Amino acid sequence: MDELKISEEQLRQLVWKILKKLEEESKKEKKLLYMVCTSAWDERYETFLEELQLSGQYRVCPVIPDEWQESGLESRLKGFPSCTGIRCYSQGIPKNLEEAVTVFPVVSTEAVVKTALCIQDTFETSWVAACFREGSRVLFMQTGLTPFSGKEQPAYQDQILSYYRKILEYGVEICSCKELCSPVTAVIPDKKTEVCAAGPKRVITASTVEQYASDGVLTVRQGDIITDMAKDRARVLNIALQETKVVR
Repeated sequence: MDELKISEEQLRQLVWKILKKLEEESKKEKKLLYMVCTSAWDERYETFLEELQLSGQYRVCPVIPDEWQESGLESRLKGFPSCTGIRCYSQGIPKNLEEAVTVFPVVSTEAVVKTALCIQDTFETSWVAACFREGSRVLFMQTGLTPFSGKEQPAYQDQILSYYRKILEYGVEICSCKELCSPVTAVIPDKKTEVCAAGPKRVITASTVEQYASDGVLTVRQGDIITDMAKDRARVLNIALQETKVVR
């Protein structure tokens, strides 16, 4: 039997094809993440990309105002290995939102209020509304929220907090980058399970009450966010909300 002979060029081509295939398969395994940026530049965009880069779980496509192309801000974002492309506002909202995750690293109070009131007069709020229609995951980073100054009247703070509760009911998640990159876990543990107080907060909605209640009891843990609709639903169904024992 003749020896199998292969030239150096054929070997190089073979290795190149194998590496290309591995790269394509690696990209397929990573979830597409749209990082929607507001019109004002903020260092937290780069911080978010740095943190996300360490996880290696996402292909990030920053969505930026068109003027960032000429100002050099686009180039700064492209410098991150996790950034696999740039999308400008003028390109509109993509049709693959259902297959992707949308994250807002910086969120203004105005955007929260308008989202809660279903007002779609800005690019950001129109994007969120499109995600809602497609059933796509939307996240607001905790570090990107606008804090109270402490000088506001209590009535004003209560009203703003009510808007936050409303967007949580819509399905918007408020979390840290670490929680975004953590493995998905069950929303509600077994009612006898002891949980750590340091665990991530969960949002319990009306649908969660019906799905996870057992024997007239829905187990929650310290720090969980329970929407008003969830409490009302539990009351109607005569379901008790029971807090689990916390391990110190």
